[in-house]
Amino acid sequence: MKITLLPYDDPEAGKPFAALASALQAGGYEAGVVVPAGSIPYPAHSGTGRALMPRRVWKLPGLKKDGLEKEGAGDGYGNLPEVCAESDLIITDLRMLESALAVSDELNSKLIAVVLTPPCPVSRSAAVVSAALKKLPFFYGAVRKREAGYAWPLTCKAVQDKLILRDIPVLHAYSACFLKRPGEWGGAAGRIVTGEWITTMAGTGDFICSSKSCEDTEQWLNEGEAPLYFGFSGLPLQAQAHCIETALDAVREFSCRAVIEADWEALGRLRHELPGYALPIEEADYDRLFPRCRSIVHRGSAAAAHASLRAGIPALVCPAAAEEKVWGRLTATTGAGSCLPLNKVAQKKLTQALKVLEHKRMKNKAAELGIGLRRENGIETAISFIDRYLSWTQYRKF
Repeated sequence: MKITLLPYDDPEAGKPFAALASALQAGGYEAGVVVPAGSIPYPAHSGTGRALMPRRVWKLPGLKKDGLEKEGAGDGYGNLPEVCAESDLIITDLRMLESALAVSDELNSKLIAVVLTPPCPVSRSAAVVSAALKKLPFFYGAVRKREAGYAWPLTCKAVQDKLILRDIPVLHAYSACFLKRPGEWGGAAGRIVTGEWITTMAGTGDFICSSKSCEDTEQWLNEGEAPLYFGFSGLPLQAQAHCIETALDAVREFSCRAVIEADWEALGRLRHELPGYALPIEEADYDRLFPRCRSIVHRGSAAAAHASLRAGIPALVCPAAAEEKVWGRLTATTGAGSCLPLNKVAQKKLTQALKVLEHKRMKNKAAELGIGLRRENGIETAISFIDRYLSWTQYRKF
């Protein structure tokens, strides 16, 4: 049985789909992840795991490389029908729903939608503005499509209507601990909150560090108190350098140790001048590192948000992009962390935010959520639902 997974064109959004595809293949399905032409195959979502998936190349209209595009194929979605040909099931990111619907209709394939981000509570001021805009003329009608107090994507009424009209089941690939009202979005039939999609390899990767071997890194972690973790990789180099300097100032005030994850170019000369209480790393397996940390400061990726709670450690989210801000607000809503926008990161504010993470109430809440999150098995729940949805489990190859 052939299953095609269609993630949004973003490496972070593709990793959960790669993890699911890997598990589906292990269960006997013929599964593959569709990626745009020229992109790197998504690694399975497991910290530093690098299980690359067999991919099916998707080319947009006008691209002729490798001869994969049919003449006349497209209508806005390139050679996607050719790539998905003979698929019994298409599993698509909600943001790719329009293309997936068109291809599903053309190929007569079944369709499952996937949501990677929970509905996010907006601030009180934004809710007031939204309520006021609803009373204005029709050209503000887009606001009417959102439920008061919640942000895109789940509260867009047009998307919900399309899913209901076509009777398309929805898998919510995130932990239920981020839901303020779990019954509303997870209770309806066909709308299942599975938990985060990570491979069973999670927690088995190595700490990657150019200045120290894996053994030296383990020794550094074992020989002293639990360090603070700061993750700034992926930001512009100048912003990373500023954040590293600010983090070191905060660490000196706390008189503790720190693990700093950043791009090697951003660390520059600091890599060789860092004091002994600071360990620079380029990439780390969150599921191995976070449980050994005192507190966690990260940018707000879905992987880091889940890993920090799974470890039972309070987290400070310093978001820059829109989706990172969503995870920052969601983390603060759980009571197991707080949010400080990246453009407001300064020594005084960072130190104050880190002191908040030291409160016993927040540590207890993080530990409580961690117990529940570690019990989740998102991949297993998703595959179980897929089996039931297809109703063809007797044809699987074991």
